[in-house]
Amino acid sequence: MKIDFHTKGVIVTAKQKSQMERKLQRLSRYVKDVKPVVCDITLADESGPDKNGIDQCVRINFLLPKESIHIEEVDDRIVRAFGFAYSALERRLRRYSSKKRDLERRDRSRIKNIMGTVGGAVGRFGGTVGRIVPRRKKRR
Repeated sequence: MKIDFHTKGVIVTAKQKSQMERKLQRLSRYVKDVKPVVCDITLADESGPDKNGIDQCVRINFLLPKESIHIEEVDDRIVRAFGFAYSALERRLRRYSSKKRDLERRDRSRIKNIMGTVGGAVGRFGGTVGRIVPRRKKRR
């Protein structure tokens, strides 16, 4: 996973940057089979000294091959804004990986159904292909 930092009007220490990178590297478990993955982080001062404000913004663009995730959080402290954005990104990546896993399982079951309809595949895949099983009658 490639991580790019961009800052605009914000001073970020090396310790804060390494902390953010370490947290983002933990998210690689959700996209371990996906290549290439690019994460762009923009740290900006929304209302700088000219505008008499203290709002600082974190924008995270997580680019996957078939999908891109965009998250933006604003807070008066940059580290807290990053924490909120990180938790939102983790939720979205968890959902992405579970959707991907479900699609793979669905594809495997389609293949299993196709192979089950071919003669001689009953013993290998199990099931009741090629024979009719009557339903039980309900007792009253």
